[in-house]
Amino acid sequence: MPPYKVLVSIEVLQLERPSRSQRDEILCFLESLASEPNKGGDYEEHDLVGRPIQIKIEGDYALTCWADHGIH
Repeated sequence: MPPYKVLVSIEVLQLERPSRSQRDEILCFLESLASEPNKGGDYEEHDLVGRPIQIKIEGDYALTCWADHGIH
């Protein structure tokens, strides 16, 4: 299976700048999603349509993600 695309919301770019170590941890997690799109987070919630949303805590940040198998 080819790697998935990891799309990041514009709001991420508007956040206060993380420390270099937090930035590296965030980038490492985001890069890992391309090859492991079903990677679990620290928590799971469901959105309004019932889709499971993974929540990964990286330092001071809570990253939310889900795999969209229709567009990879």
